[in-house]
Amino acid sequence: MDNLTHTLISVLVAETVHRSLPPSTVLGDRGRRAVAITVMAVGGNLPDADVIYTTWAGSTLDYLLHHRGHTHTVPGALGLSLLLFVAVRLWWRRRGITPSAADSWFLAGLSVLATLLHIGLDFTNSYGVHPFWPVDDHWYYGDSVFIVEPLLWACAATLLFVLPSRIGRVLIAVVLAAGLGLSWFTGFVPLAFAALLTVLVAGLAALSRFAPARVALGAGIAAWLALTATFVVTTRTAESRIEALLADRFPQARTLDVVLTPMPADPVCRELLAVQTTADQYLLRRGFHSLAPGWIPAARCAQLFPSGAERTAPLVPVTVPSTDEIVWDGELAIPVSLLPSLAGDYCAVAALMQFARAPWAVQQGDAWVVGDLRYDREAELGMAEVRVGPSQDECPQLPAPWIPPREDVLTGE
Repeated sequence: MDNLTHTLISVLVAETVHRSLPPSTVLGDRGRRAVAITVMAVGGNLPDADVIYTTWAGSTLDYLLHHRGHTHTVPGALGLSLLLFVAVRLWWRRRGITPSAADSWFLAGLSVLATLLHIGLDFTNSYGVHPFWPVDDHWYYGDSVFIVEPLLWACAATLLFVLPSRIGRVLIAVVLAAGLGLSWFTGFVPLAFAALLTVLVAGLAALSRFAPARVALGAGIAAWLALTATFVVTTRTAESRIEALLADRFPQARTLDVVLTPMPADPVCRELLAVQTTADQYLLRRGFHSLAPGWIPAARCAQLFPSGAERTAPLVPVTVPSTDEIVWDGELAIPVSLLPSLAGDYCAVAALMQFARAPWAVQQGDAWVVGDLRYDREAELGMAEVRVGPSQDECPQLPAPWIPPREDVLTGE
């Protein structure tokens, strides 16, 4: 999830919690609100501090393996919560503030909530998290919410007339205006959903202006949870439908995974990546699915998706015809033994396989290019692609314990 969404949701939660508790006799209303918003906003972004050491390591593989790495696990998040708690307590001590027991528990609860909320929001998209390290090093994917979701930004409209800070209200207004502009004028969002976003912003802003603060904030939290639930339910429905269609159209293939990426502000359209195997082939098929083909055909979904015209993976046309429900973009087939062989021969490929959910490989001269089709958006090497060969095999500087998403392909299970 993008850091703007993390911040908006964190501030919304902070203000809601602050107004839901009895007043603090030590901190006062203004002081406790400042603590709540600061702790939630900072803590809600703190797990992304992993970019510090991934930038230091310098390689693409180190970034892939350690962004959403240990700081995005429950133990890592609790460690960051402890640092945040201690930092605020030290600040209180420096200011000569002796908090009550209730204030300390308030700070502790928000410190934990902020970092765990970050992991929960990140789980909802297709990048994945592995929160249960060191007990479980598998990746988990929500596949439900686009990484930049303006519908979630809209929930912050309940803060427009609730936050005392004029600067905060102006910043939120700017973000909401940007979200509406992007939805109406970029062409990525169907007009019906752009209108829905506009109505949602206007309705929540009206509640913020005319309803009691607690009612308005409760509506913002409810809208956030309801929108997330809508995306989750529609994703699971689409996933079930796609798996049935794959079994019908490709009866000889076994489906290992269906990777779904929804469009922003659009619970109908999704990019799909089908990961399949036959007795001797490993196959990736890319396409676009519509949950309401009579209203928004899959061909329209394909036009909406900002995927770019070129990619590194050499996809060829899919042999089955497209329909209003699924439009096929292309497929790639390689020997089922190729990825395990390359992972055994090259350190860089083995490391990439700890991240790649839809891996592929193609030979270029005496070298191999290996990548993850989820992030293949350009003709040259991108963020999730490596080149290896007789004299080229860059290992990551920081090893990681993550279990490869395609362990089923590597082990032949």
